[in-house]
Amino acid sequence: MNFAKRNKSIVDFLFILALFGAFAITALFVVLFGARIYRSTVSNMSTNYEKRTALSYVTEKLRSHDHSGGVDVASDGAGNSVLELYQEYSGKKYVTYLFVADGYLKEFTAEESYDFNYGAGTEILEVSDFSVEKESDSLYHFVVKDANGEKTEFFVTMYSGTDGDEDGQ
Repeated sequence: MNFAKRNKSIVDFLFILALFGAFAITALFVVLFGARIYRSTVSNMSTNYEKRTALSYVTEKLRSHDHSGGVDVASDGAGNSVLELYQEYSGKKYVTYLFVADGYLKEFTAEESYDFNYGAGTEILEVSDFSVEKESDSLYHFVVKDANGEKTEFFVTMYSGTDGDEDGQ
């Protein structure tokens, strides 16, 4: 028997070519599906980052102004919520405003007597909407919509309240 010499036919060649083609197409689909999953994961991570950043930023701002008369909610005249954070420094009273303008959550700090301008402020995060409601003396309800329109709602509890009691009792 002569195993070294074998008759090769066109069928053998076509079978190997078809097998290679199937492998190449499968590899292409794996790469395309992987790219789609990666793109989706990156988009979700970015959205989650923006949500967590907005939540953390607002919460920390409120916590740093957690004293009697330190937090108030106002309106900008166009129906948008403005969070006003009050503090006293070197005998002067200052107000930090958190608001939405031009598609961004913005912050602006000035003396209390300053006439506030909604066109001013430092851009913090790209959002399409920001609203805050005072549910009680110590509970605030926030709704933030990111640039993609995804809504995040959260509540923040203040410990001092607004009854003039600085230690929250």
